[in-house]
Amino acid sequence: MTETPSSPASEEPRRNFMTKALAVVVGSIVGLVPIIAGAITAIDPLLRRRNSIQGTDDDGFLKVTPASSLDASGAPRLFPVIADLQDAWNKFPQTEIGSVYVWKNDDGTVKAFTARCPHLGCTVNYKPNQQRFACPCHDSSFNLDGSRNNDIPPRGMDPLEAEIRGGDVWIKFEKFRAGVHDRIPV
Repeated sequence: MTETPSSPASEEPRRNFMTKALAVVVGSIVGLVPIIAGAITAIDPLLRRRNSIQGTDDDGFLKVTPASSLDASGAPRLFPVIADLQDAWNKFPQTEIGSVYVWKNDDGTVKAFTARCPHLGCTVNYKPNQQRFACPCHDSSFNLDGSRNNDIPPRGMDPLEAEIRGGDVWIKFEKFRAGVHDRIPV
């Protein structure tokens, strides 16, 4: 067998290969740094809490209405809950984030329920002549204590913490998942 010597001009010198390989690695790293930084900046709002309610006090309470606006007879009244809402990228100042029924008991304490039906999330109406809450989406109704009158909704109305401070009604507003038996905040 005869071997033909290969010409030295066709072989790539090792030094030249290592230089090119190092240039590719360094160039890739330099190119990826701004891409990764840009991706983190773009995704950062999504990694934060999705919807944050601003304007609450340290305990999470929101001012809903002056206590003087509650019905003197003790009947529930519907009040909007207004706060600044911050989603991933946008801020919505003074937005209605929900509504609550609030009334004063005979002992002077304040009672509050979210106005959303726990069945499908419809807004519940108060029927003063029947002394109950009724859902217009189906035939569900609730007593003044929030308990359900039939088995259509999976649970009673969702109570909220409420108190009077400085002549104003403050509510710890939460939204709950509809259609499930347990009260799961969303």
